[in-house]
Amino acid sequence: MHNQDNGEPANPDTLVPTPAAVRRSPRWWLAVESALIAYGLTLGAALVTMALLVLGFFLGGAGALNAMNDSAGSMGARLDGPSALAIYPFFLAAMALGGTTVLTVSSTVPDFGAPLVSVWVGVLPLLLTAAATAALWRLGRRAERNSALESDGARWLYAGITGLALAAFSVLLSLMVSLRGNTDTGAAFLTAASPSLVAGSVLLGTVASWAGRAREAGTGLRWFRRAEAALPGLRPALRLAGFHYLAYTSVIGSALLILALIHGGAAVAFAAPLWLPTASAWAFAAGHLSAVANLGLSLPGTFPLTVGNLPVGVSAAVAVLVLLLAAAASILWFLSRNRDGEEPSRAGSWLTLPVVFGLMGGMLSVLSIVAAGQGAAGGSSFGPGAGIAGPAWWTFLVMAGWGLVIEAGSRTLAPHLAHLVPRRTAAFLTGSSGN
Repeated sequence: MHNQDNGEPANPDTLVPTPAAVRRSPRWWLAVESALIAYGLTLGAALVTMALLVLGFFLGGAGALNAMNDSAGSMGARLDGPSALAIYPFFLAAMALGGTTVLTVSSTVPDFGAPLVSVWVGVLPLLLTAAATAALWRLGRRAERNSALESDGARWLYAGITGLALAAFSVLLSLMVSLRGNTDTGAAFLTAASPSLVAGSVLLGTVASWAGRAREAGTGLRWFRRAEAALPGLRPALRLAGFHYLAYTSVIGSALLILALIHGGAAVAFAAPLWLPTASAWAFAAGHLSAVANLGLSLPGTFPLTVGNLPVGVSAAVAVLVLLLAAAASILWFLSRNRDGEEPSRAGSWLTLPVVFGLMGGMLSVLSIVAAGQGAAGGSSFGPGAGIAGPAWWTFLVMAGWGLVIEAGSRTLAPHLAHLVPRRTAAFLTGSSGN
């Protein structure tokens, strides 16, 4: 080969760059970068939520907004730091990752009752938690695509790095934006940096990142295939449970939002991204004959809360909705089976829906818990205490029963009604092409 300009032999090493010349980010940095970006996206979602909340306060009256900022200012939000309204999104982002908001008040006044009092609240803002999970999953896929790993053990390792980085970053920022206030009679400290934030960030960051990496590598379905072998039709059953939950919570959530607007005003309605997912989960449990239990918390209302506690007309409407959705789920399950060519008489076919719906009930009981507590040092009259409110622990058993009811309906009622479902609707809900 000769150079076209002067005819001299060319150096082959200068013609084509070697693969080593292409610089790639180290794998550890891709894992850390995933954590940083995921936290940033979660914080962005928290900013949007906070903007809606502020808008609701403005629409509900400037007095409410001023009271909100003044209450935070009394705890030191305006002392050597940004405004309280700029700090709140960091608290929401931390709580989305499992953080517990802790208020510690110390006092030198004898009549206060104790030299040190702590009050804590733990609850997941589920929409923000979902945003964090989706971001970690997508970023895990991106990291695996940019630098594929050799084994599933290595994926767990680098996913663990993502989880640890997420915990470190979220705790550091939570400490930086903590609210501090000092007076002549004592001090107050409000923070979301807590052991639960560390545990939640590590768990969520590791599992979601690994799931994304495994999905991109095509290795994440091995355990799922083994589960499908034991539970026929597991994939369409999961899709059916998701549609069932979304259908119920869409109707009930809309009703709750209207009631919030009527009775609570714009401030409560615009705060719906914070409370509506949890309230809808509670309504789903109560509407399906479970209960919302309260263990140790001093909350207004009747507990355990069941559908029987509602006015007669509301209870009847909820019962009709639940039965209609159960019938619809039975028909869709029947259509899904026909599409997949599965034999209902196959061993284990009766277990699939009860197991899936039972798992859904268990997840509701865990993810929609509201926990709070207080403690005091120095033998105060407050006394230590803690409690939780949320769907009862046996909700998974009730939902497993509903899965069994839907399974029975798909074998008895659904064959006579399936022809009433439009083909396109059936194709969309069952995940088929419709041809």
